[in-house]
Formats: sequence, C-alpha cells, structure tokens
Amino acid sequence: MRDRRQHLRMTERDRRRQPRTSVALPVRVQGQYPDGATWDEMSTTTDASAGGVAIPLRRTVLLGQALHLALPLPKRFRAFDLATPTYKVYAVVASVGVTGTVGVRFIGKGPPGGYARNDVGLFLNPPTTLPAPERRALPRRDGVFFFVLKPRGRREDRQEEATVADNIGAGGARVMTTQFFAKGEVLELEEAGGPFRTRATVRNAYVGEDAVWRLNLMFLDAQAPDRLLGVS
Repeated sequence: MRDRRQHLRMTERDRRRQPRTSVALPVRVQGQYPDGATWDEMSTTTDASAGGVAIPLRRTVLLGQALHLALPLPKRFRAFDLATPTYKVYAVVASVGVTGTVGVRFIGKGPPGGYARNDVGLFLNPPTTLPAPERRALPRRDGVFFFVLKPRGRREDRQEEATVADNIGAGGARVMTTQFFAKGEVLELEEAGGPFRTRATVRNAYVGEDAVWRLNLMFLDAQAPDRLLGVS
C-alpha cells in the first residue's frame, strides 16, 4: 500500500511536469447533470499536453467531475488510438478558473472504476440519458413561491430580480423572469425571506400563454426543502 501511494504521488508529479502547448482544437464535451440527464457542449482548447487539456466551458462543473471528450488531439499527446482522426477519452476536472476555463486530466478510454456517483450527486459514468419518467420521478408542487434571481457574469443589461416560481420540485423550479437567459446558463436562486439558496442551471426558457418568460431551472447545490414542497 505504501509503495502504491508513493507511485501515485510520483505519477502526479510527472504529470505536472509535462510541457503544455498552446493549441486551439475543437472539442466536444459531454457531461451529466445531477438528475442523470446529459449535456453536450462544443468548445475549443486553449492548451494541451499528454496529461490533459484546458477548455473554456459555459456550464458549471465541479472538481472531480468526469467528462467525456472527443477532439483531434495530436498523436504526441495520445495514449491510445493513434491512427483515429478523433481522440475519445474520459477526463476528470482538475481545476476551474474564475473565467470559466476548466483544466481536465485524461484518465483513459473507459470510465474510471468506482465513479458511478460522487458525494454531490453528479453522475460520472458514461453519458446516457435517463428515460423522461425517471427524470421527473420527484414530486412537484404548483403554487406561488417567492425567489430572487441573481444573474452571474458581468453583463450590464441584467440585474438581480425579485420573481415568482409557479411550480417547484425537489430538484428544480419553473420561475418567471423579465430577462433573457440562455439554455445551459448558470444563475443563483435565493428564497425571498427564507434560508434556501442554490445555484441553478437553465434547462429550458420559453414564453408562456400569458406572454411571460419562464425558466425551467435545475438546482445544482441543494434540493428544495420539504416545507416548500408541502411535505410534513
């Protein structure tokens, strides 16, 4: 066991010493939301090495989260599939920059063992989409729930907004808004006058029959408390 720990420390030091090259490569990134639904984003690497790449991402990812990448990585950086035009590899998020650039470390052709799910509920297994009934299995409640929407980023045309959710579940809510948010965008949501708060990602945005914009939000940090769901 001691020899194995020493080997792992040496491997990590060797990986950090690997030279990184500034290179712009198109990359398809696949990940999973906490409810098991997949997301897919195209980006461009900013640098690469034999150990991993750096990628600007719009979606929020957490340290230790596994992602699946597909990119035309130069052969000198590959560990397998040297002859294929597209290198498909699993990677783990090793760093998250304040500007949205994510550093990922390659872990291999197959998903890492024991990575079925981590402590915060993010699925780390191969990208697969759960059937809709499973994704909506958690109970939801109609009503009037007061929240404060807090946009993230530096856009001056958006601001903190007091609003109402007309439907809420343990994992998300349907919230009215007067501002534009893109699908996949992350914002902060706080219960007005209450302790519940969480980051949330926009799963869908649409205009209802009453001509009001609504956001289908999925909570990222915490589930809605039982008192909001009417659970005693």
